[in-house]
Amino acid sequence: MIESDSMSFQQFLSVAHSEQAEPAAAPTTDPLAAPIPATNGSASTAAATNDDALVLADVIASVYRSYPEILQARQQAGLTSGELLSARGAYDVKLNAYSLAEPTGYYENYRNGLKLARQTWWGGYVEAGYRIGRGYYQPWYKERQTDDAGEFKTSLIQPLLQGRAIDPQRVAVFQASLARQAVGPTVQQTLLSVSLDATTNYWQWVAAGSALQAQQELLKLAEERGKQYEAGVEAGKFPEIDLILNQQLIAERATKVLETERKYRETAFKLGLFLRDDGGRPIVPDDQWIPQKFPAIQPPPPGDFQADLAAALSRRPEPQILQYQIRGIQLDRQLACNEMLPRLDFVAEASQDMGEPATKSDDKGEFELVIGFTSEVPIQRRKARGKVQSTTAKIAQTNQKLRFVRDKIGVELQTAYNALSLSGQIVEQSEASLRASIDTLGRYRFAFERGKIDLIYLNLLETKANETEIKLIEAQQNWFAALAQMQIALGLDPLEQAMTVSQLPPSDLPTSLDLQDNPSDQE
Repeated sequence: MIESDSMSFQQFLSVAHSEQAEPAAAPTTDPLAAPIPATNGSASTAAATNDDALVLADVIASVYRSYPEILQARQQAGLTSGELLSARGAYDVKLNAYSLAEPTGYYENYRNGLKLARQTWWGGYVEAGYRIGRGYYQPWYKERQTDDAGEFKTSLIQPLLQGRAIDPQRVAVFQASLARQAVGPTVQQTLLSVSLDATTNYWQWVAAGSALQAQQELLKLAEERGKQYEAGVEAGKFPEIDLILNQQLIAERATKVLETERKYRETAFKLGLFLRDDGGRPIVPDDQWIPQKFPAIQPPPPGDFQADLAAALSRRPEPQILQYQIRGIQLDRQLACNEMLPRLDFVAEASQDMGEPATKSDDKGEFELVIGFTSEVPIQRRKARGKVQSTTAKIAQTNQKLRFVRDKIGVELQTAYNALSLSGQIVEQSEASLRASIDTLGRYRFAFERGKIDLIYLNLLETKANETEIKLIEAQQNWFAALAQMQIALGLDPLEQAMTVSQLPPSDLPTSLDLQDNPSDQE
């Protein structure tokens, strides 16, 4: 556990390098908001040495705008809205109509009716309508007959126990509403995951480009030395074996350049999946877009782990998604508990015939009212008891999953901070090693030019310096990858963080190109 009284790491990410670069305008963090336009890479101070450099903010902005997985996640909003609308359809008003006739036989009659009905929010059912029946009816169907102007009728059924507090229709509406609320965290989860992949691929591309440049510089040294040897051999100053040995070095270094270029091209192709045009088509980054240096690195201060963890748990979408799932299961359990109750419904029905009496007895002219109760009691209730048992177990399972996710977020924070801290130290040691290697190379190159060491030994020193430079490049790549891991673990907005990183000044760490022309003046 990281313990310190200093600022939390999330505060460091917000204010880091504030003296070196202007703060970026905070973009919207709403995952459902309109796509954010790409930033202008030429404005980044991190790419000050290359006006056409592709910066991290350009890649992340492209991810927000055009990445298919993000667009797919955003479509979930329309899907859940449709499901919610469909669930509310259970309460639509229904229009029922019929027209029936018995034109032949002894009992000739004609019946017509029109009715409006809907289910109420509290589990009941209400309907109102008009019907008219004329002609001769069987004695056992006398209720079908109405007075001459027809009959108006309304009825109501209202549950008093089972189905009153909750019913399947309300559960469907509530669960659809929860699914709609979970869209935001779901989109955010996709954004964090994809942005981490995009950021990792970006730094791999930058590192591969820097490594390729270092290998090309090493090859260039051998090629320039080869021209000197050719002239020296013709003048009789150097033996021909030195020329042949240097040609071997050129071939070996050219092979290394090709291998490094292959890796560089692979990273460029992979980065093209995240870098897309307005039409959503992948763009393979041009060689001219690669930054010449990494941004400057500033080691973070010790963080307050508890504060960072609390902030991460409040931001990260995974706990929120699981909480919505628990609430949905709780609704199923509440419904199952309600179904354990006996069914007791209040029933009311009122009707009134209009017009001239249909019969001499005028038995349909009075206002009629029917009220009462109906009940049903499932004796064993195995369906409801089984549903209660299964939903209780599901809630317990999901609570354990939520607990594990929270623990996992804490481990991710500790792991990311540890990686970031140690990666910074590795960068420092790699820088010291490269400076010493370049200084050593300068001294031995001075000795080589005076014939005190041979070409084989000089080649070993140049190769060692090149390997040390590659290690420094990889150390910087690992540091920025660890920084991205920390930002994602904290649940920070990837585009906002990318804009902050993109505005950092270029690194002042040495390269062989910077120091190879400054050999020591000591023999």
